[in-house]
Amino acid sequence: MKKSKSAKITAVVFAIIIFALVVNIVFLGATGKHLISGENIAEFARNRSKKEAVEYAQRGQIYTSDQEKVAVNVKKYKIILVLSSNRTGYGEKLAYVKNISKTASKLAPILGMDENELTTKLQSAKDAGRYQVELGSQGNNLSASIKKQIEDLNLSGIEFSESNSRYYPLGDFCSYIVGYAKSYEDQSIKKMVGEMGLELSYDKTLKGKNGYKVYQTDANGYALVDGTLREKDPTNGQDIYLTIDSGLQRDLDYLMSNAYNESGAQVVTAGVMEIKTGRILAMSTYPSFNPNERNISTFNNYFLEGTIECGSVFKPFIYADSIEEGKYDHNAYYNSGMYNVYYGNKLVATIKDHNHGQGWGSITYDQGLYHSSNVAICNLLDKGYVTKEVLTEKLNDLGFFQGDTMDGLACSSSINAYTRSSAGKLEYLTTGFGQGSTVTPYQLLKAYSVFGNGGKTVQPHVVEKIVDPDINKVTYQATTQYSKQIFSENTVKEVRDLMLGVIEDQQGTGKNYRLDNGVRMIGKTGTGQVVENGGYSTSVYMHSFVGLAPYEDPQVVMFITFKSGDSYAQYMPNIVKQTMTSALQVVNQYNAPDEKTVDESYTLDSYTNQSVNYVKSKLESKSLNVQVIGNGGSVIEQYPLARSKVTSGDKIFIKTEGTDITLPDLTGWSKKEVQTYASLAEIQLVIEGTSGHVTSQSIEANQVIHKGDSLSITLS
Repeated sequence: MKKSKSAKITAVVFAIIIFALVVNIVFLGATGKHLISGENIAEFARNRSKKEAVEYAQRGQIYTSDQEKVAVNVKKYKIILVLSSNRTGYGEKLAYVKNISKTASKLAPILGMDENELTTKLQSAKDAGRYQVELGSQGNNLSASIKKQIEDLNLSGIEFSESNSRYYPLGDFCSYIVGYAKSYEDQSIKKMVGEMGLELSYDKTLKGKNGYKVYQTDANGYALVDGTLREKDPTNGQDIYLTIDSGLQRDLDYLMSNAYNESGAQVVTAGVMEIKTGRILAMSTYPSFNPNERNISTFNNYFLEGTIECGSVFKPFIYADSIEEGKYDHNAYYNSGMYNVYYGNKLVATIKDHNHGQGWGSITYDQGLYHSSNVAICNLLDKGYVTKEVLTEKLNDLGFFQGDTMDGLACSSSINAYTRSSAGKLEYLTTGFGQGSTVTPYQLLKAYSVFGNGGKTVQPHVVEKIVDPDINKVTYQATTQYSKQIFSENTVKEVRDLMLGVIEDQQGTGKNYRLDNGVRMIGKTGTGQVVENGGYSTSVYMHSFVGLAPYEDPQVVMFITFKSGDSYAQYMPNIVKQTMTSALQVVNQYNAPDEKTVDESYTLDSYTNQSVNYVKSKLESKSLNVQVIGNGGSVIEQYPLARSKVTSGDKIFIKTEGTDITLPDLTGWSKKEVQTYASLAEIQLVIEGTSGHVTSQSIEANQVIHKGDSLSITLS
């Protein structure tokens, strides 16, 4: 009986519970609220929603061979102040600005704002019920060092949004090689894409791969503290190290830009290569552009893609072919001056030597090259010293009249006029002295390497290595690549002797290019006509020079050309002589055995965000010469970079976040040291003289300077 009664009670209670649950479900469905507690379940669910954010990969940086930064990433930040107490915190940690006065007093000096103005702005926004506030231009584009200063205050309610941009600290330095990358946003995803130069050809290597983070958010969509559910770290892009020497490139740019601006030339371009390895040491073209501003008049790299009728710099290849075929006679004579070209019995053209057809009488073919005689080439080509079949084969082997790439950069194919179906003897002859057919500066630089490599050309390259900076692993290392044997070593030696005469002979067209340091250089001059408005210009020419040094065993080859009038003459020899001298020093340094003992060397760490006093003390204990840039307390940049090997007495530059820069005594500094200092300090440097060490400076030592100031130095 009692059991029956108990069972009935249990059944009734169970039925009540079921009924309550059903009613609550119905009520929840209708209102979104819990029947008993009144809690808004729908709102709770929304409050615990999930979001996925992109974890952006850092684009790889680009460095010179001596570790100067050419392309870097610059992070900019926008400060956001959360005012609503509804912003979800974690534990006892607040996630909103509780004390407005304290926050304003701490932030204002860092942001350059008036404290009272900032206080008023924050209080007004809070009174208006705003969830958060931004600070306009004064809170935008903040540097990483400013962000760190703010974070070190440990103020509540402060958040940052991040954006990335690409910055080129050296301006138009090798800009047609490096190119540029552009930032944009695609469906809320921030992207940075290479659009020109190496930034484009190595875009996949540089950009890396983004990661992600999935996290819980509050009702306003903001991340809950400690609310990360899952994440994948980004894979940062890899760094590219160029073959470019920063000092040599700067010097060449300086000389070329001055010449371009003063001569009235339409285009000037030059390239310098280590002839044994194919390493491009410097390459300069003007007009140029600053990749930070992208003031680009043409996207074509003139050195790689400019097609020119190069003139007489083409002649040594004709001589080489004749020697290679065993038909050349150094003692043979010909009549210089003029050469008549016949089709059958019809006179179709008279080719003249450059002295208006006057010539130099009966001279040897050797002298013909010294004088740069067009008639000498006509005789060699037309009288059996060179066969057309062999010439065509050799020019193809040298890389002429065909496309190429250098580290993904396109190199134009140029035009072969003399083998066209409509071509005749005239096109064949004029091609021999660089007219009619076209070539590129790149092709000439590569082809001339045959005279420094025993009859083989070397493949030029501008990317030395690629490094994964996260693990300090070299993922790509350039190797030297030679062509097949094109000319014999004997032929190469004979041609070098001929080109020595171009420079050393008193009648040689290249005598103004003799080096001042006693090193014998070989080379060839050239003047090519320029097509304008359907015909050849009578005022504008392609003035060119190719030089190799030293004569005995060439280490460096340089090609330079001016598209201009006659004003080139006062600039080109000076550019060549200074650049070749410096390039030989670079190559000798590069190839020289390391005379510093292991015990004297020291490998630099990364000192970013470390105390200036600590870093300075540590480096000076290694007998290093530390130069501090700015009056801040933390290091934001250094040169040389981490993992660089230095030796006692070397200068180490550390840049701080401070804006007051105390200028050191620069007397005795090298040109490169001053340029490095100026680049880090972001001051305008004017240099008088091209080599030597600093003898004077326009601003006295120990004076305070700032970003953008101008400093002049004198070298001797």
